[in-house]
Order: sequence, then structure tokens, then C-alpha cells
Amino acid sequence: MRLCGIVSLLRSSPVAALCWMHFFWGMASSMIFSLLPVFIVEELGGSSKSFGFLEGAVVFTSFVAKIFAGFIIDAFRRKVPMLRVGTVLTVFSKLFLACAPNIFFVFVSKSLDRFAKGLRQAPSDAILAGVDADKGLVFSLRYSMNLVGFLIGSVIASITMHLIGPSYRVIFAASVIPTVVALCILQRKIKSDDDHYEVKDKHRWSIKDIASLPQGYWTFMVVVVLLMFNRFSEGFITLKAKSVMPNHTELFPMFMSVYEICAACVAIPIGRMSDRIEKKNVLILGIGLLVIADIFGMFSDSWYSVISIYIFAGLHMGATQGVLSAVIARSAPQHLIGTAFAIFYGIEGLVLLCANSFAGMTSEVAKYVGLPEPSGPFLMGVVASVAAIMYILGASDKLERT
Repeated sequence: MRLCGIVSLLRSSPVAALCWMHFFWGMASSMIFSLLPVFIVEELGGSSKSFGFLEGAVVFTSFVAKIFAGFIIDAFRRKVPMLRVGTVLTVFSKLFLACAPNIFFVFVSKSLDRFAKGLRQAPSDAILAGVDADKGLVFSLRYSMNLVGFLIGSVIASITMHLIGPSYRVIFAASVIPTVVALCILQRKIKSDDDHYEVKDKHRWSIKDIASLPQGYWTFMVVVVLLMFNRFSEGFITLKAKSVMPNHTELFPMFMSVYEICAACVAIPIGRMSDRIEKKNVLILGIGLLVIADIFGMFSDSWYSVISIYIFAGLHMGATQGVLSAVIARSAPQHLIGTAFAIFYGIEGLVLLCANSFAGMTSEVAKYVGLPEPSGPFLMGVVASVAAIMYILGASDKLERT
């Protein structure tokens, strides 16, 4: 793969600034995310079911914010103010989590964090969609930078846990630092809206414009629904690891770093490849990798099989995450790019709310078929992935027209 295209994109001020902002946001999130399930269960006395409900609810909050932000930036044709609000709220959410005395306050702080993420995501997507470059490469580059930030944050959390023990609140408080750095980059490098909405375009946004989105876009949304039932929170992988390795909690952030390394290694090459081959083949490849992760999740009983879950789940995310955004950016009209992403995130959030809630209640199903209780979410994931692959093969013509 040639590096000149990547270097050229990183010289573009909006692309470079957004990539670095996502890098620091990813660092802050991973310092919290890899330890939060254990923090809820061990220190606050929560359960797997309560974690599943919390994760599903706060993810849904994020997607509600993305819907709101996507419609607003199309209606008012302003992106940067929304990006600023989301970035400031992110700083405060990390501070609030470090002080949370119980699960309710964790829920509030995580909801605020996810709401802030939703406000950030829509204008970020709109800015990148307006860049004159291959969409698969642009979105995969941003995703890779976010993953590298996740990797570094996971390493920091793991080293801190090793040196000072399970001091969860200290790590949560330290996660404020990268969010402040991201805010500084925003203030210095993205000072005004770029010309994404052309002045000559006199079309004003209306809710009726949703009907003008192409048929292939809606076909793709069905794929999203099926896929997201196997995109339940990675926290369930952590709970599976805890059941297999109950005395090695300090290794879990490093396992997450394996996840991020695998995703980062394949995101840019596959993103670039998706600009040149049929997208259905890329999607089927990515979903197949997730099926392998689910199979390991169902039958894991050793440390190396647990690592295999993280490896294949990471490969799946790297192979598909940038491609999903690129398909939306290609298929929507310019004046409806925020709306197209808003609908995408709304559907995704609603399905993830259901998927995380169901995943937290699948222990009985796992026991019924003779599997350990933490294997339930992965059994559900296999069924959803097989359905997604079959639908892609049946609707491939409509997807390729998109």
C-alpha cells in the first residue's frame, strides 16, 4: 500500500486535527472502558445483568445525540459549534466518573460521556465526508488513529494497575488529561466551519428529505441491524475473560490492547481496498472474522483462547468500521450527509440497546445448551452474523448500486 495518500491526508488541516482528536479521545476512553466492568462488579457490587443494561442504555444515549447532531448540522449548516460542545462535555464526564460513589452515578457519568461522543461524531463525520479523497481510506485512517489512542490508553491503564494495584478512580481521573489535549487541538486547529455545504446550494433541510435517500441506503441499513446484534459491548468479552482467568485482572487492559493492535493493522489496508473492490466482499470477510471470535467466546477455557476472542473481534472492527462510514458517505447526497449518518446511528443505537440488554440475559440460554453462562452473548452473535451474511448475499445487487 502506498503511503503518499495517507501523508497527503495528514497534511490536510481538518483531517489531521480530527485524527489527532480521535487519538486522544480513544486514549481517554480505553483507560476507563477496559476496567469499568470489573469496577462495577467488584467495587460497586453490580452484576453482569446490571452492566449489560447500563452499557446498552448509555450506548443508546450516544446514538440519540448523534441523531440530534446529524439533523442539526444539516438544518443550520454549522458543524464546529456542535463539535466544541461535545468536546467540553467529554472533559466533565471523565471528572464525574472518577468521583462516582455508586452505579447510578456511573450511569449518569457514562450517559454524559456517550451523549458528548454523539455530539462530536456527527460533525466529525460530516467534515470527513466533504474531503476530496477516497472515503474508505479517510474514514479508516481516522479509525486507526482512534485505535492507536486506545492502545496507548490500555497500556497506561495496565501499567498503572501493575504498579499501584486496582486504583480504578486514579486511572479514571488521569483520563481527563487526553480529553483536555483534544480540546486544545480543536480550539487551535479547527476555528471555523469549512465549506462542506456549498454556498450555491440553496436547498434547505426538511424532514421530508429523508424520503429522497436512495433505496440502496435502506438496504444497507438492514445489514446494519443484523450486524449490530453481534456488536454487543466488548465488556462482555472482559466478563468472559474474568470467568476464565479470575486472578489476572491486571492483564485485561493488555488484552484490549491486542484488540486495538489487530484492528489498527487491518483498518487502513482494508479501507483502501474497499475503494477498489465490491463492498459486499469486504463486509462478508469482516463478519466472518466476528463469527470466529464468537466461536472462541463460546468455548474458551484458557488464556490463549481468550486472547483469540480479542484478536478476531479486533480484526473484524478494523475490517468493517471505516467501511460502514464510507458506504454512508458515498450513498447520501451532499446536503443530507448529516441526516444519513443520523439515521444510521439511530438504527445502530436502537439495535445495540436491544443487543446489550439481550446479551446480559443470555446466561440461561447458554446453560440450557450446556455452555458456561458468560458464553451466552457469543451464541447470540453467531446467529446474528450468519443471518447478516445470508442477507448480504441475497441483496448484493442493491448494495453494489449503493
